[in-house]
Amino acid sequence: MNMKAFYSVCLEEFVENLKQIENEDEFKSVLILMTDDEQFSSELVDPILQSFSKSIVGGVFSEIIVRCAIKSNGVLLLPLPFDLKSQVFSFDDEHNYLSKFESNYSANLPDSGSIIIFTDAFVNGKSQFIESLYDFFGNEFNFIGGGSGTSSFKSSKNVVHNSGMHANAAVIGLTEECFSIGIAHGWNPITKPMKATEVELNEMKSINWEPAFDVYKQEVEEHSGLVFDQHNFFEIAKSYPIGLIKIDGETVIRDPFRVKDKTIHFLDLIDSGQYFSIMHGDVGSLLAAAGEAKDQCMTSFEGEGDNGYLFCIDCFSRGKFMAGMFAQELKEISGDQTLYGALTFGEIANIGDSFLEIYNKTVIVAKWK
Repeated sequence: MNMKAFYSVCLEEFVENLKQIENEDEFKSVLILMTDDEQFSSELVDPILQSFSKSIVGGVFSEIIVRCAIKSNGVLLLPLPFDLKSQVFSFDDEHNYLSKFESNYSANLPDSGSIIIFTDAFVNGKSQFIESLYDFFGNEFNFIGGGSGTSSFKSSKNVVHNSGMHANAAVIGLTEECFSIGIAHGWNPITKPMKATEVELNEMKSINWEPAFDVYKQEVEEHSGLVFDQHNFFEIAKSYPIGLIKIDGETVIRDPFRVKDKTIHFLDLIDSGQYFSIMHGDVGSLLAAAGEAKDQCMTSFEGEGDNGYLFCIDCFSRGKFMAGMFAQELKEISGDQTLYGALTFGEIANIGDSFLEIYNKTVIVAKWK
């Protein structure tokens, strides 16, 4: 059965499309990917979400993927043929996530399945939330999702649920369906491993006990032949993320987005004492990785009941890095299928036995029946 998707560019259309989803029995729940479009403010949208009876999980993003094209306005509705047991979690009442999971999910918890998750990208609470999520559900479940939010890099009402739009929060939807997932990034190390010797959350102050920016600047300038001045940090740094070296030998990418007083600010947390390499990639290596993520996903997909599309969580800054070639990345992923998804600030996933991670500058491809 090829599932429909609905793209709404105005509020009236959004209401009409939701009505259609509400009335069709084959649709059990819905994924809502919104853009930061003033026609869809929480004042207007909340009452509409609250009157909808099927489960909603979603987020607000700077850009979404609709039929393989990037859109920075409108709302994508992806109706799903399975129910999502959805719940929103506020980061204001942190530390009781496990008991909340316990009370919402312990009864009738399936042995395995998948969890879709969106979390406000620009708050500190999300790493602890992701850790608790993994502690509770473990690796019997496949996870896919990302950091919602817009290019203002500030917390906003960017998490979407039946109860409305929320800031400083996360939403999850659990299903017994086992999604098929592929993850790849395409960045390669240009330095030997170094140690993050002083870190506060997502701010790296020193590398090998030297001021962080001095070490980073020397390596990157030497490799790129470019020179950092006060204004072009992001321009150069977008081609030089770092790769955290994990126990299983995998690297998890972290995206530097600004420097202040020789301290480098990253989009997500880094542990103190963590070993990492500075990475570099080009359009060719990133396109190859996009193909790899798609192949991983399709290899593990047992093709009965094909929904006719692929779902993609791709990285906002990866899109900016690839510029005009980003359309090629989306083509590489979609092949002969339709592609829907969102550009996120931090991509969230795991496959099989691996730990649940927040990635940066990474592409995740998923398929469900």
